[in-house]
Amino acid sequence: RINCHPQPGATQQSCEARGCTWCATDIPNAPWCFFSEDSTYGYSLARNMEKTEKGWRVTLDKRSTVSLFGDDISPIVMDVELQTKDRLRFKVYDPSQERFEVPLSIDAPGVAAEDANYDVEFSSDSSHFRVKRKSTGTVLWDSPLVDLFFSNQYLQITTAVPSTSVYGFGEQEHVSFKHNMDYVTYGMFSRDQAPTPLANLYGVHPFYMCVEDDSNAHGVLLLNSNAQDVSLSPNPSLTFRTIGGILDFYVFLGPTPENVIQQYTEAIGRPHMPAYWSLGFHLSRWGYASLDVVKKTAERMHHYDIPFDVQHFDIDYMDRRLDFTYDKTNYAGLPEYIKELKRAGMHSVIILDPFISKDEEPGTYRPYDLGQEMGVWINNSDGVTPAIGKSLPPGYSVFPDYTNPRTVEWWTQLCLEFKDVLDYDGIWIDMNEPSNDLTGQLPGCAANDVNNPPYIPSE
Repeated sequence: RINCHPQPGATQQSCEARGCTWCATDIPNAPWCFFSEDSTYGYSLARNMEKTEKGWRVTLDKRSTVSLFGDDISPIVMDVELQTKDRLRFKVYDPSQERFEVPLSIDAPGVAAEDANYDVEFSSDSSHFRVKRKSTGTVLWDSPLVDLFFSNQYLQITTAVPSTSVYGFGEQEHVSFKHNMDYVTYGMFSRDQAPTPLANLYGVHPFYMCVEDDSNAHGVLLLNSNAQDVSLSPNPSLTFRTIGGILDFYVFLGPTPENVIQQYTEAIGRPHMPAYWSLGFHLSRWGYASLDVVKKTAERMHHYDIPFDVQHFDIDYMDRRLDFTYDKTNYAGLPEYIKELKRAGMHSVIILDPFISKDEEPGTYRPYDLGQEMGVWINNSDGVTPAIGKSLPPGYSVFPDYTNPRTVEWWTQLCLEFKDVLDYDGIWIDMNEPSNDLTGQLPGCAANDVNNPPYIPSE
């Protein structure tokens, strides 16, 4: 069952009005409203596959005028790129109008790879798009075109997977590494929320690995940064939904789990090599009311011979929770204590939160004054007025735009200046989703489709 009414509030009347099937079930979380076998939704091949330098191109037309959320786009194009012998890309997009794509440059040759370890095909009746492993014939990706949706603010694609051994979709709270496939939906749009079962936490990783029945493994990345969710069904299958951008998938052939991750990080970038000391034992908590409390805690750690290499300082150390400051009353002597830790062979990590108070007296808070001078804040849609929110510091806050090269200069300069005050060894980046306690921003969000999309993905 592929959900035909993914937003809450489905009724038999609203379901059947969409031309879908309504059937109650006792199976937990299974949709009661789902696409019928003779559904008129989706797309079909407009013409035969065209060979390109990088692989293949296919044009797809909508099969009918019925629509889930309106503003459907037709025709659409699927480009298939044989990037390496173990990496395939397929990209579904609007050929007539440019849409947002994640600005991540993944190196790939300009020509199709030879001797690829996969085959790409459309079924004999052109109703399915498939990716197969050559060596075993296992179908790694199998998408029915009838379940493909591409509208202005709603994109959906479903694929069968070759086994229920699915892993990944990081930053979701779940009880085991291997995912439950019994109609579970994970939202992917990071925000600062407390850990909640099945909820998205602080990051978005729309990547999964599937271990096939013969123990081969492959991985798949959806390169899309819009709000999205993915539903896992017992067929087994996966349904991806997103409210913007394009459908941009990368398939990694492995065949071992280690190979999959090597190929994945070759594409998106290798992890940063951590400092050796950062692999030690860390002590961190929120709520150290004063430096004396920190010192007594550290003394107890040493007294009981508990391994202890790194001391963290949460927002308690700041002056009124203002970045690049420290509390000279409750944390008087902090610069000297950090030096004392260094002499003892230990390290320290301070927390910083990427929102900056705008309401301090002019000329008294350098991080804001310098940022204002350099023009580093995220702006409203007018491109000029900084977006204003509310978080930990007193008053209202602005948010650095880390896509702006000048913001890198601003951030680096302040971090170096603050290191002359507190000789820290590492920075703990906190609440960088970004976090905002307001619903939107001041003076409020405009009443438009961007702020009120027709479909809101799962949290």
